[in-house]
Amino acid sequence: MNYYLGIDFGGTEIKIGIIDENGSIVTKDKYITDTSKSGAEIVAHIADCAQELIGKSGVDQKNIRGVGIGSPGLLNPETGQLKIVTNVPQLNGVNFAEGIGSHLGLPAFLDNDVNAMTLGEFFFGAGKDFKHVIGLTLGTGVGGGIILNGELHRGASFTAGEIGHMSINADGLYCPCGNYGCLERYIGRDGIVTRFKAYQSKGIATGINEYLDNGEITPKAIAMAAADGDKLSLEVLAETGKILGIALATLTNVLNPEIFVIGGGIANAGDLILEPARHELIKRAYTVPAQAVKVAPAALKNDAGIVGSASIAVAKLAK
Repeated sequence: MNYYLGIDFGGTEIKIGIIDENGSIVTKDKYITDTSKSGAEIVAHIADCAQELIGKSGVDQKNIRGVGIGSPGLLNPETGQLKIVTNVPQLNGVNFAEGIGSHLGLPAFLDNDVNAMTLGEFFFGAGKDFKHVIGLTLGTGVGGGIILNGELHRGASFTAGEIGHMSINADGLYCPCGNYGCLERYIGRDGIVTRFKAYQSKGIATGINEYLDNGEITPKAIAMAAADGDKLSLEVLAETGKILGIALATLTNVLNPEIFVIGGGIANAGDLILEPARHELIKRAYTVPAQAVKVAPAALKNDAGIVGSASIAVAKLAK
């Protein structure tokens, strides 16, 4: 059997795992990202952790076909170079894929972390029976990945999929990207919490205090309160779904996908967000593509980072 190594790199931790050709995780572990080290030292550390994991896995390294690395930041997937990594600037300009691959003696490939999630869902998750898939992650921000006719679409500058920066309101909220009315300003973490607090300040009753997350109002707390019937929480999540649906309608008209796969922490609210999104999509998009497209929750859940990262290598090598 063939195996693939996945490295889900983040500014605070690194998740590493091995999947088989069916997408099942054989073994996995996580490690701290030591931002006090140089770029070269971080690369060597990641490779050493991966080598140690391979050694403990019982998988013969000769059966590992390649390594996929998912990373945040601006990068070049063709060269494997990280260009701008805000939280770990010493990696700016580092050829991440070549460095890790040469340490391990395996072909290695780099891509955006949301592209990785979308590839994972395409090969092994909710999108595996489809050829035209758009993946979205709803978290602190809103990320996207686009697969058309079975191939990841990166665009001319490798930045395709910045769905969170679609403007849904020309005169809307300012976004740090320089635009106004960006989608993630409304349905990213801060947008949801800000809207909730704005309604709360108008005296709308809520039982949110029973569900606070370490004393804070968070999307998780709102989702928990909504699940127990809190009216304000239900309204805020329905509004979030409606805003998401506006964006999905535009994407449906432009790209005609077969399925939207929605992941990320905020998507854990499930149909409390997805049903209003489906309703708004059908209401706004052209009838034929709107009736054809599905809106589904991501299937890989907590393993999305590892399976998705490994899927970068699957996309390159499993042909």
